[in-house]
Amino acid sequence: MGSTEARWLIVSGMNEGRLTLSDRQARAVILAAEATGFEREPDLYEAWYDLDLHDDASYAAEYLAERDPEALRAAMIADEPIPADRAAERITNSGRFSYADAEVVIEVATEHGFAPGSDRPPLPSIERWQQARAAVAFMWDHHPALLSERLGEAARIAPLPPTARRPGFDW
Repeated sequence: MGSTEARWLIVSGMNEGRLTLSDRQARAVILAAEATGFEREPDLYEAWYDLDLHDDASYAAEYLAERDPEALRAAMIADEPIPADRAAERITNSGRFSYADAEVVIEVATEHGFAPGSDRPPLPSIERWQQARAAVAFMWDHHPALLSERLGEAARIAPLPPTARRPGFDW
């Protein structure tokens, strides 16, 4: 695919001036662009990268269209770059994931074949949170679009650059 075709891919995927990508495509495009020298703003907290996922992906796609159109094409069809266990950890620790979200994701995952792993009644406990994390991982692997639909931005995570900061004290 040449540079002209890559630009067409970007323009044809535009919706009101913005490239329309799934979260998976956005993550893959960012990583592909970073492999060729693209840089996002350094030293932000993880949540800022998550919130900027699609904006960063649009810039990354433009960058790839100019420099490596074949990498852009490959990124558009690439597998999910973030493993389910890491995604579940990031989502449930994001601060945007609530106990109500935990209940929703356990219910939806159970409807789609997930076994919560406990016969105890659901309590707001560490065990229930661990069940929610396992349910998020299950949905990430098997039904990512449904996970995004049900949790919205609580399920949006971006690949992190090495300079990303974790919440907490930086003293």
